[in-house]
Amino acid sequence: MTPTSPNPYSAPTASFDGVQTGLCRREGPILVASTAEHLPPRCVKCNAPATMDKPRTFEWHHPGWYLLVPLVVYAIVGRFVRKKATLVLGLCDRHRRQRLHLSLASLGVFFLGLAGLYTTAQSRNSLLLLLSALMILVSLLMRVAAMRTLRPVFIDQHDIRLKGCGADFLDSLPGR
Repeated sequence: MTPTSPNPYSAPTASFDGVQTGLCRREGPILVASTAEHLPPRCVKCNAPATMDKPRTFEWHHPGWYLLVPLVVYAIVGRFVRKKATLVLGLCDRHRRQRLHLSLASLGVFFLGLAGLYTTAQSRNSLLLLLSALMILVSLLMRVAAMRTLRPVFIDQHDIRLKGCGADFLDSLPGR
């Protein structure tokens, strides 16, 4: 393989061919971006130069739909009223590593919880059962936290509004 040929094992990166970048803005602590563009190639947490990820799909629906308390009704209706937007965002190496470490820690806690459930089956200790179930729940919450970089607060046909960007990244954007 020649030194100029691409590494076939490298992570995929987003292509910016034919797509405008950097037309996003801030409204207070919220990032507003067009659904037809990519974010600038900077980390959304600390504003450092970043490697762009593959496009992510964000979903949102009005919080009033949570009033459909029966989960079966909400699960059905939620699929019809949700709105989607796909956006490419960047993370620097430090924040990418933090995300990986939290994800790996969640897997470790999950497997410890499973081992506790196995031990509970052998010893029939109810306290260990409760602790194991709690560990599995905590691992799932850690996994969600690791995977969620930004949180959508509103999506329409043209714009997506996201929370969770770092102050340095937001300060680099034009305000409204």
